[in-house]
Order: sequence, then C-alpha cells, then structure tokens
Amino acid sequence: MTNQITTINDVAALLEKAVDADRVITDPDVLKSFSRDTSLCSARKPDIVVKALSTKEVQAVVKLANEHNLPVTPRSSKVGFYGAGIPEQGGIVIDMSGMKKIRKVDVRNRWVLFEAGVTYGELQAELKKHGMRILNPLLPHKNKSVISSTLEREPKLTTKHHLDETIFTMEMVMPTGDVFHTGSMSISPDAPEKISDDLPSDLCNFHGPGLDWFRLIPGALGSFGIVTVMNAKIDLIPKKQKVVYFGFNSLEDCVEPVYRLLRKLIGDECFILNSRYLATALASDAVEINRISKVLPNYIVVLNLTAGEWFPEDKISYQEEALKEISRTFMLKPMEAIPGVPEIESTINRILYSPCESENFWKSRAKAASQEVFFLTPLQRAPKFLKAINKAAAANNFSIDDIGLYLQPKQNGRAFHMEASFPYDPENMDERKKAERVFKDVSEALLNKGAFFYRLYGIWVDMVYARTGSLQETLKRIKKALDPKNILSPGKLGF
Repeated sequence: MTNQITTINDVAALLEKAVDADRVITDPDVLKSFSRDTSLCSARKPDIVVKALSTKEVQAVVKLANEHNLPVTPRSSKVGFYGAGIPEQGGIVIDMSGMKKIRKVDVRNRWVLFEAGVTYGELQAELKKHGMRILNPLLPHKNKSVISSTLEREPKLTTKHHLDETIFTMEMVMPTGDVFHTGSMSISPDAPEKISDDLPSDLCNFHGPGLDWFRLIPGALGSFGIVTVMNAKIDLIPKKQKVVYFGFNSLEDCVEPVYRLLRKLIGDECFILNSRYLATALASDAVEINRISKVLPNYIVVLNLTAGEWFPEDKISYQEEALKEISRTFMLKPMEAIPGVPEIESTINRILYSPCESENFWKSRAKAASQEVFFLTPLQRAPKFLKAINKAAAANNFSIDDIGLYLQPKQNGRAFHMEASFPYDPENMDERKKAERVFKDVSEALLNKGAFFYRLYGIWVDMVYARTGSLQETLKRIKKALDPKNILSPGKLGF
C-alpha cells in the first residue's frame, strides 16, 4: 500500500528522499521558466522541477511517479523550439541539464559517450582536443542538449548515408523506472565507458535487444523512455577543405545539378538555402539581413569539399575534377566567394562545424522569433511544395520575401529535409496570431499535397494521425506496453 499524498508539499517531501532538497524546486518563477519555449505552443507550468545529476536519480524520480501516478516530463536543457519539453499535464519536470559528463571519446571507432545535459558548445570543445567533431545540424544553439537534438531528429549537415543516423547505443530509464541499455551497451553490467575496453564490441552495434530502439525512441518526445546517456557517431575534423557556392534564380534550377553532385559523392556537406536564410545565418541583426539578402542569388547551393588524414591533396583534387565536369554539363560557375558578401568567407566554416555562439540565436535575428514548418520530400517535388507554402503565406498577408528556406539532403539525396521559416515578433500580438495562422494553413496545405511530416509537434499530431489510419492506435499499444500508467510525457503524440 502506497503513502497517501494530497499536496505538492507531500510530493516534494518524497522527492527530497531521492535527491538533495535544494534540487527539488517549487519556486513559482522557476516553474514558469519551464512552462514554455520559443514555439507557438501554449505555456503549461509543472508543479515541481527536479534537477537530476545521475541516471540513478532519474530512475528514483520515475519510480516515485509510477507509485503515485504523477506525470513526468524530461528536459535536457531549457533550449526548446517546438514545445517538446512543455509539461502537457503539469506534474514533475526532470531537468537533466546538470548531467554534464563526457564519459569517453573513442577516436578509433569514431564515437563519443556523453550524458543528457551535454550541449553542442561543450561537446564540440571537447572533441576538438581529439581532432574530432560532432555531426551537427545547421548552426545549432550552443546551449542545446545534443541528446535532445538527436532524439528530435534534427537533420545533420552531412549528406553521407552511413552518418545519417548517428545513434549507436543508449542508456534509458523506462517509464516503469527500470534502467535499460540498447545495442552492445546491453552485453555487460559494467558502466558503458568501460565496456569497449573489456569486450570486443566497442559499443558499435546498435541493434536490439529486441526492438530497434534507435528507431523507436527518436521522435517519441520522451514518451517511451528517458535517455540519460548516449553513444553517438563522430567524425574527423578535415585536414583540408574547400567551400564552393552555386547561385540559382529558382529552386527548379537547383534540382538536377544537386542530384548530380550527390551522385558523385563529393563533399561532406551539401545543402540549399534561399537568400533570406543564408543572410540570416551570416548577419548579426535585421538591418544586415536585409543588406546581405539583396546581393545574394535567390538560391545558393553550399558544397564543402573535404579531405581527411590520408592523401588530402589528392582527394581534394579529384573532387575538384568531378566538380568541373558537373559545372560544364550544367553551365554553372562555382564560386569560392560571393561578391558583396565578405561575411561568407569569414563565417562559413564556423557555420559548418560549430554551434551558434551568439546570444541572439540566428533564426531569431530577423524578428526575435521564428516558426518553422519542416518535412521530408524528394528534391524534384520541392518546387511544388514551395508554391503551396508561398500561396498559403500570401493568403495570410505574410510577406514571401521574409520566408527562409533550407533543404538538406539525407542519405546522399534519397530524401531532403525541407524547412520554411516564418519570422515574427512574439511581443506583437497581431504578428503572433498571424504566425499561428500561417503555420496552421501552410501545414494543412503541405499535408494535402502529400508532404511527409516525420517529426510531430503540437497541432501536427492530430493533422497527421487523421491521415494515417491505424498508426496512432498501434503507437498507443506500444505506449501501453512500455508505460502502463501513462506517466511519461502524457499528452505528447496523442498519448
């Protein structure tokens, strides 16, 4: 029989037996800071925030929540853009931002083992000491948790097939409070950082036990388990690199040349930005964004030719020859600089391999906030989707010139992450409401044209499940099996 609890103070008293009392927080100002992020999702306060410093403490909190049927929402940092960490039903927020250990860097097998609170800024700085780098999205926030970003499936800049999914193994606290290890992390009771020294697995086998956990857990918004430790792929910092740019008047003009570049397997990074989005990444404020975007081509393909430790000059040379062939075929002019934009030469390498160091996050430079719509598509369908985006935006009197566009190839161009950004002033209620309408109408227009929304947040959950038959019911059965009391991130993904 469990102890009867009737107030938040009762819950806090029980939690203080699991963690230090000063890390069980009920201060209203702190609770308010965990009630929202930069998305358009409604704010919802937790009742208690627990600052966990270890997997054992996370486990203890989840077990207590199970015993008393209390909702639990995990957060690895306060940097959120899509509402994933907002506690839909109050309860307990487990704040893992203090779990900062980078447990091991394996240069030979190219992986790093780290905890949930480790940020892009912290991990890149440590890996640089080893001549390595994390595989990062386009200019991630320096204070964003790498584990959160990876589990949210933020697209990596690399186009390489074998680097598209970066998770090797994970340590998780299941919704029942049990600790579970995936892949080759599960073969030994020892701490994960010791396994590769004692056994030949090297933590590189990501399959099992049982389900493909590395596919089930990402995108689940913390509803199937709380990942406390991850073993993820890393790569060498190139010995040589050469960044080239191609300018195009229309998105249609990009399609065949980009496919040809990807088929040649040249360059580690290759992506498309429209002038507005590239200017936003290069500039420091709204005035500079307007200046830079006026002198850029409408669409820019960024290609980073790289070479590692073996014969770097030879590798760059044959990539340049392949580039010349493609340029002749499509009558293109590759540029190593863009006239009128000196910023591109000094900042592009930082954009490729580093998080956004500015306190003013780059996507918020135009109007203090932005709302993104993103999905997967073949590149040849992207121009039709862009027309739908522009039409829905224009119908809401949103300036098409303000829309940022980003296309990132995945798995050598098998599919493309397509992202449209709509900047707005969050303090201006009219602009905020317009952004909400644009977000909803653009999303519906894209879904009606067959866009594949592969990361579900907020209103997208109902929109997508309404079009996918029995998928939601199947996921609910999995949820019931893993979380019989529905305490972990309730309300997320329609659970």
